Amino acid sequence: MVAMLHRTILPFLASLALFALAPPPAQPAPAHEAPADSAAAAAPAGAALQTAGGDTTAYPWVPYGIGEKLVFSIDYGPINAGEGTLEVLGIVQEDGHECYQIESRATSNRFFSTFYKVRDRAVTHIDRRRLFSRFFEKRLREGTYNMHEEIHFDQEAVKARYHDGRVFDTMPGIQDVLSAFYYVRTRDLQVGQQFGLPTHSSRKDYSLEVFVHGRETIQVPAGTFDCFVVEPVILGDGLFQHEGKLTIWLTADERKLPVLMKTKVKVGSIDASLKEYTPGVPVTDHPASAP
Repeated sequence: MVAMLHRTILPFLASLALFALAPPPAQPAPAHEAPADSAAAAAPAGAALQTAGGDTTAYPWVPYGIGEKLVFSIDYGPINAGEGTLEVLGIVQEDGHECYQIESRATSNRFFSTFYKVRDRAVTHIDRRRLFSRFFEKRLREGTYNMHEEIHFDQEAVKARYHDGRVFDTMPGIQDVLSAFYYVRTRDLQVGQQFGLPTHSSRKDYSLEVFVHGRETIQVPAGTFDCFVVEPVILGDGLFQHEGKLTIWLTADERKLPVLMKTKVKVGSIDASLKEYTPGVPVTDHPASAP
């Protein structure tokens, strides 16, 4: 159950990305594989891309900082299945660009681990200037299943380069499934909004619709919060078709913290409730005002 929730939440985070960064395509645009030595010219990305060495403006404001940590209780009905975390680890260099390094973990508890042990980890490197992904890695250990995947996003060439040597065309300003959530936290949400969003996962680009349904007051172990109620819907075959309906409650303040996530699947309902929150320390070397 922990693994199912983790696979569902990560794609959901992607559905909340990019609505202010670049307009989505008119139709879903699956990525196609490109030869590793392709000489095709990169598609122009306009203002959505950072020109290497040419942008000296201040970094955009973000509501998170180094050391921010969100800890979730993952529950299957009345039964606690484990714990999930989202954490901002620090600043790293990726292909010459400063990036936020952010990590997601999902871990089954002792009881569930006796018959299905989960130790999942995902890492993203988010460009500090443009707030899109430059690197994504996931390591899954679920029962007897193990998987490792790395993707380098060449935003200037509009390519996704996998660690096995395969290269795929992507859309400009593409997000991965973890960077997307942190991007949406920088934006202004309004009830009734609907956004079409592109993202990349498992060697494909996807277009999703995100609906901001309303506002509700939610009580979780970390406290009581006024929240936006958000739901992602896939356009065509893709991330959510087999994972069930997912709803997330984001705080209706500048932090946009996820305090509750619910997914309905064939076997019932799985919830992730915020139980601990540690605020981060803002990076102040290039201060910018909050929007």
